[in-house]
Amino acid sequence: MARWLAALPSAVVRSRPRLCFGQALTALLRGRADEAESLLDAVERASDSAGEEPYEPSVGRAASILANLSAVTAVARADLARLRGDPEGEAAFARQALAHLTEQDGMQLGSFARYHLAMADWLGGRLDEAERGLAEVVADRSAAGERYLAVRAGYDLGHLQQAQGRLGAALRTYQYGLERVSEPGHPPLPAAGMAHVGMAEVLYERDELAAALEHATAGVALGRPLAYTPALATGLVTLARVRHAQDDQQGALDALDQAEGAMPDPAMVDLLNPVPTQRARLLLASGDPTAALRLTRQGGLSPDDQPDYPHERAYLLLARVLLAERTPGRAVALLGRLHALAAAQGRVSSAIEVLALRALSLEAAGDDHGALAALVEALRLAAPEGHLRVFLDEGAPMAGLLGRLATSPAEAQAAAASPLVRGHLDRLVQAFDRQGLAVLARPRPGGAMAPGLVEPLSARELEVLSLLADGRSNQGIAAELVISLDTVKRHVSHVLDKLGAANRTQAVSRARDLGLLR
Repeated sequence: MARWLAALPSAVVRSRPRLCFGQALTALLRGRADEAESLLDAVERASDSAGEEPYEPSVGRAASILANLSAVTAVARADLARLRGDPEGEAAFARQALAHLTEQDGMQLGSFARYHLAMADWLGGRLDEAERGLAEVVADRSAAGERYLAVRAGYDLGHLQQAQGRLGAALRTYQYGLERVSEPGHPPLPAAGMAHVGMAEVLYERDELAAALEHATAGVALGRPLAYTPALATGLVTLARVRHAQDDQQGALDALDQAEGAMPDPAMVDLLNPVPTQRARLLLASGDPTAALRLTRQGGLSPDDQPDYPHERAYLLLARVLLAERTPGRAVALLGRLHALAAAQGRVSSAIEVLALRALSLEAAGDDHGALAALVEALRLAAPEGHLRVFLDEGAPMAGLLGRLATSPAEAQAAAASPLVRGHLDRLVQAFDRQGLAVLARPRPGGAMAPGLVEPLSARELEVLSLLADGRSNQGIAAELVISLDTVKRHVSHVLDKLGAANRTQAVSRARDLGLLR
């Protein structure tokens, strides 16, 4: 359709409302919000000047989405508001579309309008209402035999269930969508790509990387012919995450390059477009903060903001930047507001990620008790549905903190005493071991466990130990790590206790014997 419309003179397209709407539709499907808005403005101008042009849809009015131009333009405006993270605007235009419908119109336009009402509830953090609305659209379109919208609404329903932390329910929703567009003896329809992408996301979170790679690859291949590109972009992002987890950094960046080609509009709200924040996060994890700093500055984000759900990914990236810049106190405050919002809206997956980051930030700020408490709460929420990558993707700092919890004193052990939580902790320990990041302290070959080393040193304590070996004073360590003098004294005390050392010189000597220093 885009190629056909491009062959017509621009003045002709702009003067004919339905031709102009066709161009607006292609821009919307590709996530190009600004281009779509300009074209929708042109549709309304052409309608005002040309009046109601003669139109006889070849499929009949009941099956046409172009017969009722007022209703379909309102639906498109609702979609535009969704792309920009405006739930109130999306709901208002969806209701406007329903008001424009007549008895002559079929159910398809009404289903699209109800879909946008449900999506507005989702963006507004009203997840229970959104789930009911999307489930109704899936059931309605499935009963009518209209497979595309049934699968697309199911794809969004699965994402909503992921946000609620219900990975098993999301997997079943995607499997149902796959069955709707797959018939024995026939190749799957392109819409099946959306279901494959959703399954890949869930399997990735459960650290089933081989299966996630298989579904992401299938989803990307099937999704390339679809005009609706967000699912393709998300599939490529998931492919990038799998490759990064498999230590294929270049392959991950290649997949993200393709994802940017599928979703080129950076103005699209990051809840619906994970590409920019995922690229910045991968580069940040590899030691390059440039992209993350640029993205947070371009967005005008501040640690003092009251964050909202549609921009949550960007605020989580900002928290990681603050942690990398060694200003953990500001990250702790921002993450506290993010957690309060996620908890109030019942978004369990967000709460898990926020708590995991908050635990790392509290540890970096010297609040060991608070860090372990936040980590235990994250594990409690993660254990029932098997969330793993949310912890594993944080790398060595999370491995160190989990090690402290796994061998912690009695009070922290009591907090993690739940068999479900303890079992989940054991799975994480094993997963980190497979990645070559030992969570639990072990003697190195040829060494021996020093008396008193009852638990491993945290990442921060290893930094302090290294500076002790360099002969730094407490004041010098505080300046280097940008922490308070009291926090340094506490860390030094923990290092001495864990190494069973009476003084700094003895601690450094024993650490060298254990291979903790080079």
